[in-house]
Amino acid sequence: MDTTPSKHKLWHPSRGISFSPAARSPNLAPQDRRALNAAAADKNQANAVVPHSDGLDASSLYPKLEELSLSTPKLASPGSDPATSTATGTVDEHAVAVLADKKLTPVETKDFDEPPISALSFKMVNDLFYDAKKAPAGSTKSFWSYRQYRGAAQDGTEQKVIVHYCRSKHTMERTCQEYFMKEPVLGFDLEWIAQTTKSQGVKRNVSLIQLASPSRVGLFHVALFADKDEMVAPSFKTIMEDSSITKVGVCIKGDATRLRNFLAIDSKGLFELSHLYKLVTYSAAGRYQEINKKLVPLATQVEHYLHLPFFKGQDVRLSNWLRPLNLDQVIYSASDAYAGLQLYATLEYHREQLDPSPPTPHHAELNLPIRLADGVELATNDDPAVDATEETDLEAATAPKARSTTSKLPSGPKDSRVEIAEDRVACYRAAHPGTHASVPQLRSYYMWHEQGLEPETIARLLRNPPLKTNTVIGYVLTAVQLEKLPVDKERLRHEIASSMTGSALRSRWPYVATVISVPS
Repeated sequence: MDTTPSKHKLWHPSRGISFSPAARSPNLAPQDRRALNAAAADKNQANAVVPHSDGLDASSLYPKLEELSLSTPKLASPGSDPATSTATGTVDEHAVAVLADKKLTPVETKDFDEPPISALSFKMVNDLFYDAKKAPAGSTKSFWSYRQYRGAAQDGTEQKVIVHYCRSKHTMERTCQEYFMKEPVLGFDLEWIAQTTKSQGVKRNVSLIQLASPSRVGLFHVALFADKDEMVAPSFKTIMEDSSITKVGVCIKGDATRLRNFLAIDSKGLFELSHLYKLVTYSAAGRYQEINKKLVPLATQVEHYLHLPFFKGQDVRLSNWLRPLNLDQVIYSASDAYAGLQLYATLEYHREQLDPSPPTPHHAELNLPIRLADGVELATNDDPAVDATEETDLEAATAPKARSTTSKLPSGPKDSRVEIAEDRVACYRAAHPGTHASVPQLRSYYMWHEQGLEPETIARLLRNPPLKTNTVIGYVLTAVQLEKLPVDKERLRHEIASSMTGSALRSRWPYVATVISVPS
């Protein structure tokens, strides 16, 4: 057998599969958005399978996911060719931009049965779109997916979106350096273990990180990183803290809060897709009063502008992210980040078609108003101001004086911790249409549970003069009771329930009493 493979062969007897580096995705700078690309070919040519990583056989683990690249921390042997020992296995294909030959028009309801406008080099394949439309409603094939998109390689062949699944900090670093550092816009998302608490650490609270460019998706499985490693690659931290790289997503400030709390990453360049979605959708309809900063579920945005239903994936989202990803988890998590990127480009195209065209919304961390085309600015905070004199029955029982009819509103700009909690509440309510707990109750809960704040601190942050501490305690107890939310039992017992008698807890918050084992 010949043991000296040529540079074009995939198999090497000592190293396994080797690949040549691939070119970076085309630039998505704003000035280039109108240089649209021709539709990808309707028939898929074969794309390489990368079958081995960290002792796992991808052909058995992911038999149907041809474009998956299982990234391994394989170091080059002395004297080896660097081109054949990259940290992540990828195919030798190069994405190129091709000018579109027709003018695109803003989205209309009647166009929902047509393939979506693609303002990137990777486009929805027409045949795959129509196959999804014809598939039975609710079936796997009926949903939008990153796997329906194709681009053009330098040799003119089709290129699939490549997924890099990284299970060590080393491969995360190499992947970020090679494929994401120079991208001006990236899709971004996180996954974590449901019903977890802050005290349970990084791996349960930031289990999987997703980044997406037009041609690639990076899945960084932090939950599988070796305990001896730091949990974040330096290049990823650089990407997230660089305001010139726009990271797009839904409820993105909430995800950034997790990165700050658990990985000490101060994210900048965050873009909330809900703001752009409302600006474009309601400006086109002349319904300017409906443009605000309330969050819109990703599934709603995808179905409106990408023309296929989006798999909401509650079973997958609530699955165990501490184990190696299965096929459903790979498709779900890669599609989440890739949908954000495609939505951003599509929404930006539609924004530019408006006459007059409003400016793109600011980065979310700046907390600036949404601007309309004629220079009008909308309010930064759009939720109706909570009546600061609102009290629970608990406080009313201990303070029987007359209740003021004048609302006391917070003075000055909101504290960032309050805004982060309100974003988290909006995400929760968007994902749970049947929510029973009120906004004030959930807001206090998230400030206490996720930010680790004590009730006295929360009371000061929510209002000046401060709310009564018992009001905040009542909010947290009621949110946990109504929504069965996760809690740190020790904190709940000592910081919240300690001010209540056992009989009061059992009668008014029986679920809480059960959680912390209040004796009968």
